[in-house]
Amino acid sequence: MRRRPQEEHKPSISVHQPALQQRDTNIGIVMSGGGARAAYQVGALKALIPFLTDKTQKVSNIIGSSIGAVNGLVLAACLKNGLSDAVQQMEVVWRERSFRNTFSGSPSRAFLRAIRLVIHQYSSPGPKASSTAIFDPSPLMERIDGVIESNGGLHPDNRAPSLDAVAVMTTIEGAERKPLLFVSAHKRLDTSTLDGASFDVCYVDSLSAKHGFASAALPSVLPPVELDTEAGKVRLVDGGISQNVPVDPAVRFGAERVIVIDISGRNWWLDRYGEAHDTRPKWEVPAAFKTFCLRPPETFVARNKGAMGAILKHAVGSSTSRFIKAVGPLWPIFSILRKKMGEEVAYEVISYVALDSEYVHGLIEAGYNETVSTLRNMKQLQFTRSETFQTWAESL
Repeated sequence: MRRRPQEEHKPSISVHQPALQQRDTNIGIVMSGGGARAAYQVGALKALIPFLTDKTQKVSNIIGSSIGAVNGLVLAACLKNGLSDAVQQMEVVWRERSFRNTFSGSPSRAFLRAIRLVIHQYSSPGPKASSTAIFDPSPLMERIDGVIESNGGLHPDNRAPSLDAVAVMTTIEGAERKPLLFVSAHKRLDTSTLDGASFDVCYVDSLSAKHGFASAALPSVLPPVELDTEAGKVRLVDGGISQNVPVDPAVRFGAERVIVIDISGRNWWLDRYGEAHDTRPKWEVPAAFKTFCLRPPETFVARNKGAMGAILKHAVGSSTSRFIKAVGPLWPIFSILRKKMGEEVAYEVISYVALDSEYVHGLIEAGYNETVSTLRNMKQLQFTRSETFQTWAESL
């Protein structure tokens, strides 16, 4: 979500809660999009488990965008058996991933669609509206629904008692794209709490894999998803086009501390091309004039510290057959990118879509080790507080 310009000294709008450590605290977990790199979020959560067993810190809402929404649904469905069990079930789902059990359809047709996408994107970059997509994620959707259903579903009465809200950020496709948050909550927010929100809210009794993949439907890569709302049927695409790190909804739904696990790699790309960290791509949905972003009193951010393309190269780069198996019909995109932009950039792009057991293992290990490094010497989770909107936004 592209924000309106802020003066550097101007405070962001925050929810002040004094003496958080002296009483029960509502924790929000926010997971960004980033394709196959979302296995990193599993490792980060594994590292955080010892710090979230304190009964005074309860996970009260889980909100995700794009593939982070899919991870969020699995985490939320399994949380009633404890965070450790929930993360373990997430890990099982990721470690079994391959192109064959994740996507359906003809590989040769996917190859041709990938070629068309390369030509189209090279002439005009950005997630443009499309009725066709390279991949059909039906097998993975069925797997995710199976995990959700086997754990009792995501109706508020069936999930962890502390979990007040579970939500996924999506984008309504149309002449003008708009953010839409699907929420399953114990109670609806009053209208004043949503004053200034940049997104609309659609309340549902329960969430399913279809909601998660509506959030992950990157145009031309995954197909758009149609869902019913109170205003009628809508066509939905990737939530990252609107808000890839949906912290503001977490605050509005009661989180006093927010844990962000960001696997977008945004800072790597901005540094690579010499752009400021507050730069936003033109295709992001801009914030409307009278909207504003709420920030939590305290935030903990876990994100990858380096290029994930290097992890992929280490896993599959020494074997041509393994590389082709890992990237599926997208290998021509890699070849073109390597020729035009260099090997490092090519691997970084393909790191968002590659599926390989060693690569997934490397991502989980990186998420765990890098988060442990951040947590080293901490007896309890240390959240940070930023006094201005700019410093807080830059931390994300």
